[in-house]
Amino acid sequence: MGSIKKQEKALFIQRLGAYLIDIVIVSFVATLISMPFIDSEKEEKQQKQVQEIMELYQKQEISIEDFSYQISDAYYHIARSSGVNSLIVITFNLLYFVIYQLFNKGQTIGKRLFKIRVVSDEGELTANQMLIRSFIANSILLEMIAFVFMLFSKKDAYFVSVSFVNGIQYIVTFISIIMIMSKKDGRAIHDKLIKTTVVRE
Repeated sequence: MGSIKKQEKALFIQRLGAYLIDIVIVSFVATLISMPFIDSEKEEKQQKQVQEIMELYQKQEISIEDFSYQISDAYYHIARSSGVNSLIVITFNLLYFVIYQLFNKGQTIGKRLFKIRVVSDEGELTANQMLIRSFIANSILLEMIAFVFMLFSKKDAYFVSVSFVNGIQYIVTFISIIMIMSKKDGRAIHDKLIKTTVVRE
């Protein structure tokens, strides 16, 4: 316990830099793994449809009501057709931010480059700590909820639920940033909840 207190908290810029690097890594690897499951022709057709709807609205050829209905319908079908990709992203996020970070003593590749790590107030980091932390800090819970609603709900329920959870995630992220920058211990909401701290090496 005493040794943790002697360590200096990680700077916000360090945490931000590590986070951005980790997101690039996760996105790149998940995209590579997903490529064999992507129907490029179908994806291109769907994106073209979205573009056409936007152009019709910009030319004022459809009302705001028609635009809202058509664009939400198009994005809903895009989400449903990319279900395998979503599952791969969720799985890789869990492997990287939970398993990899746990077995590397609180470090991802980004954290290692910026010389910071997650430490527990109670000694060794646990799988539960890393899981809950990643659910909040890395939006994994949001992705899982969106995936479940995409599979089992209708379009309106899907967008309402995802928008609601997204709103909560934005609020939590904003408050966490303020806490990291202003608090002496630099703890965000997820750090307070599971008793962890991000420190410099």
